Amino acid sequence: NEIYARACKSIAGGLLTNFKKEKGSQPVYVEKAEGCHLTDYDGNVYYDFALTFGPSILGHSNERYKQALKDQIDKLYTDEINMVQIEAAEKIKQCIPGLELLRFGVIGTEAVYQAIRVARAYTKKNMYVRFKGQFHGGADYVIGGIVEDESYPVASHGELDEDPYSQMCTTQGRAKHALDDCFMIEFNDLPAMTELFEKYGDTIAAVIMEPVAINVNGCVAEPGYMQGVRDLCDKHKVVMIYDEIITGFRIGIGGAAEFYGVKPDLWVFSKALTGGVPGSVYGGKKEIMNTVTDTKVLAAGTFNGHPLSCAAMMNVIEQLTENDCEAFKRIHRLSDMLKEGLLKNAKKHGIPMIIQGIPGALVPVFTEKEKIINHADSLENAQLGLFAMFGMLMKKQGVINGYRFCIGAAHTEADIAYAIEASDKAFAEMAELLQG
Repeated sequence: NEIYARACKSIAGGLLTNFKKEKGSQPVYVEKAEGCHLTDYDGNVYYDFALTFGPSILGHSNERYKQALKDQIDKLYTDEINMVQIEAAEKIKQCIPGLELLRFGVIGTEAVYQAIRVARAYTKKNMYVRFKGQFHGGADYVIGGIVEDESYPVASHGELDEDPYSQMCTTQGRAKHALDDCFMIEFNDLPAMTELFEKYGDTIAAVIMEPVAINVNGCVAEPGYMQGVRDLCDKHKVVMIYDEIITGFRIGIGGAAEFYGVKPDLWVFSKALTGGVPGSVYGGKKEIMNTVTDTKVLAAGTFNGHPLSCAAMMNVIEQLTENDCEAFKRIHRLSDMLKEGLLKNAKKHGIPMIIQGIPGALVPVFTEKEKIINHADSLENAQLGLFAMFGMLMKKQGVINGYRFCIGAAHTEADIAYAIEASDKAFAEMAELLQG
């Protein structure tokens, strides 16, 4: 409490990041972190299933990761171009077949708007498509928005009473016409996309999507959906962009393209790729990225490809891929263990819940349905407030998650067992509160 009061005197809200509806939410101020355990300034230990909202896939204070950064500091830590950027780019290309040329950025939001800029330059078209409830960073034209006329689904500024996502992601100060160039439709609705493309395909430069909609209850693409989107993009000469800021280097070393067997034209990566320090990447087909090569597209940035960021990327990839990607096998195994335990305890206490998402990023969804497929389905059939309640009750038991349970290479079976035991107590208290 004392630290929070002190922080609020110099840092707006006492926080480093927030959504609109989180005013006054007090964070855990972490004094030290090791593996998947966080220790606050009162000496309380938390089991970390947020992993800094995803980036810390190797865990905290990973010795090999720290040594890679120290070695780079001894060579060069100012942002000059050198071999480290070239080697990092080569390693990323080896992991993601079809990614031929790339550029570095500092944060995911930046890489998103650069990818859309590249798509517009390549296609000579202006509009782009994104999906309701998905998240692509905090820039004016890719965050939030609502659709007022479904027959012409151009996004507009505002929020809806029944839509928590629109409430969290709207903002004052947005440029008045920031959303005018954006169509918004539902994920996993191929007929809606087909109709949109038939009407407006000659104006659409790009489709950008979270290939697994982790921010919308972990919705996975329905069978045939990704290929259907791919076919529509090919037919109408639209650039298909995977925003893999969450799924990249977490779902598996080959990302969502490997998971679905469908490649986009451009990719965006951040979070897990750099393991805890800032850094992002956008890139894809050579013919599209040549708009950057020939300088038709402005791609400036003082800290693009910072040596520490690139050294981090190389070390993360090295640790995730060694021993035939043993780290991912471990993450998958522990994810299955956690999923099974959470579902068992929810059922034990009469809480209707499913778990969606991917290994390494599990999303509990409180619903009577067997699955939730998109934003509209979520609003109608998922009890979004219960997940917030569950998160608070888990934190009370010493388990932190960031709207999803991220499992990383530092987690052990004992950590998973603790989280499962904590969930038993949290579900029991939740059942009591709901009955009362």
